[in-house]
Amino acid sequence: MGQLRGAAWTRVPAAAAVALGAGAPLVCAPAAAAAGWWSVAGVVLAGLVALLTAVSLADLAAQSCLTGVSAHVRTRLGVLPGRMAGVLDIGGRVVGAAAVAGAAGAYLLPSQPRVAAVALVVAVAALALGRVAFSAPSRWVITGVTIVTLAVFVTTGLAIEPVQQAASAAAGTPGSDDPTGIIAAAGFFSFGFLGVERAVGTRARVGVTAAVVVAVGYLLVCVAALRQLGGARLGLSPTPLRDALAAADGAAIDPMITVGIAVGALFAVRALLSGAGAGLTDLAEAGELPAAAAARRHLITAVAAAGVALMVDPATAVAIAATLLLGAAAFLNSAARTLARPQRSSWVPTGCCGLALSVVVGVNISTGSLLAALVVLVVGAGLCTVRVRRAAAGRTP
Repeated sequence: MGQLRGAAWTRVPAAAAVALGAGAPLVCAPAAAAAGWWSVAGVVLAGLVALLTAVSLADLAAQSCLTGVSAHVRTRLGVLPGRMAGVLDIGGRVVGAAAVAGAAGAYLLPSQPRVAAVALVVAVAALALGRVAFSAPSRWVITGVTIVTLAVFVTTGLAIEPVQQAASAAAGTPGSDDPTGIIAAAGFFSFGFLGVERAVGTRARVGVTAAVVVAVGYLLVCVAALRQLGGARLGLSPTPLRDALAAADGAAIDPMITVGIAVGALFAVRALLSGAGAGLTDLAEAGELPAAAAARRHLITAVAAAGVALMVDPATAVAIAATLLLGAAAFLNSAARTLARPQRSSWVPTGCCGLALSVVVGVNISTGSLLAALVVLVVGAGLCTVRVRRAAAGRTP
């Protein structure tokens, strides 16, 4: 039992590395555009949503051997909600992988960022199709590189005065200090908590710890970037960490930061596409998708992510991915609402609170991301429904 508990706690650094590697090079800019310095409060709100959802997932997992979001929702709420939760989760992870790859492409190959993004997705797909898995030592190395990279950035950003003082944005313009943008900023940062669920298992305290660690990381990165660039410049930056380093006269360590970002992005994209593939497998096992979808899950998710990376810029993609994933979190928290008090790890009704916050934050990111998420949900759930009805008709004598 002690070894199992220890194994659960060792997943926290890897989960934090996935989350920070996915979001740190990307989400600070759109969050700052929405709220300026008030985006720091958005980190706290996003962390609260992630914390409540992590506890809800841990409580659900403690009551069954299920692992997937759609499986939990299907068992607690029914077939259609489970189908919708699965579509939202898969769509969010695929679009999220495209956003992370696009952001990494801007750092690696500024002249052709989309080419670099597709190349990163192809590399991850090749590893998956070749059944090449990260060993435990390699995961620890990747985790260490990601954390050290961000630590160097934060230290530089906080310790060195910017060469050019950050200018304040005019009220009403992107990057201005606007408290009404806190919820939108929280939506962008909620994408940056991806990977927290990997540390959960059935232990709520592990999920809480992972959410807190990631929140502290984002607070430090956000403050360092805002200190160097200000809300206006940060909100317009496609490569916020690089531009913040340049403002701090730290261009000499840019190559090291770029390598760290590339390593973190590779780890994050692999985790996102693996999660999307697991979601496809879950829907296929439930009869919602053909069995071929599970067999070809690596190819399907990679092609979809590469297509999104070619068509959608990273800032737009991260908004859509956050909306989709918050929708899946809303279903998951709704499923947790069915747990009786003795089945919950806390007196706090995490399901109710998490459901409310997930919906409020998700619908306030942007109108465009909400419409895109609705399209993904309708098309995906519709295809699953057609598949189920055809299968039922084929079994009818």
